Amino acid sequence: MKVTRRDLLHIVISGAVSMVIFAFFKVTGARALPRPPGSLIEGEFLKFCTRCYQCIDICPADALQPASIVDGISNLGTPVLDVKKCIFCQECMRVCPTGAIQKIPKDEIDIGNATIDHDICLSWTKKRRCMICYKACPYDAIKLEKRRFPIVIENKCTGCGVCERRCPTTPKSIVVDYEKYRRLARSEKRLALKIEDRTGEYQFPPSDFRIWFVQRVEKLAKHYGLMK
Repeated sequence: MKVTRRDLLHIVISGAVSMVIFAFFKVTGARALPRPPGSLIEGEFLKFCTRCYQCIDICPADALQPASIVDGISNLGTPVLDVKKCIFCQECMRVCPTGAIQKIPKDEIDIGNATIDHDICLSWTKKRRCMICYKACPYDAIKLEKRRFPIVIENKCTGCGVCERRCPTTPKSIVVDYEKYRRLARSEKRLALKIEDRTGEYQFPPSDFRIWFVQRVEKLAKHYGLMK
């Protein structure tokens, strides 16, 4: 087969364009994306996640969406967490078939830490005694200094966001910093071929197939803009 100069030029140009595109996706593929609670460290997560969409389908809060091509080829189709929507229901953990999302207890979930702005907080500015965040925290991660000033106990805070949602000030005096996100090493503990499950009781019982199928179609239609 004879290769003409035009064919050779076409191959060179195609190769150059491919290298540029590959380099772009390689860079974007390195983007750190928020993952479901209990997820493995990123390298291990990408290795074990099969893009099965089960965690995305089952999330009752619609807090998980599949990563798009702009997030990088290596991330394409993997679950991305909207941390503000997550309700810690643990359903994503239960359905994950590979252990990319570890099946841990609710009190071991850690997607961030709350921080208090002393310049806005009603108690710290001494405008009035406010204990809303202290009373709202389900993990006892807030204590009161001198029975008045709220302080976050970092090693107890899970980033659930209840305190932020209940805070009465505008802007919020207490907000969750999602940069401090805990990722897990892969557990070697297994029961035969089954991954160790420590999630506890179901908060949302599984749907039957018909309900699941309808919800699946609706979710995909909304994700791709075919339905509002």
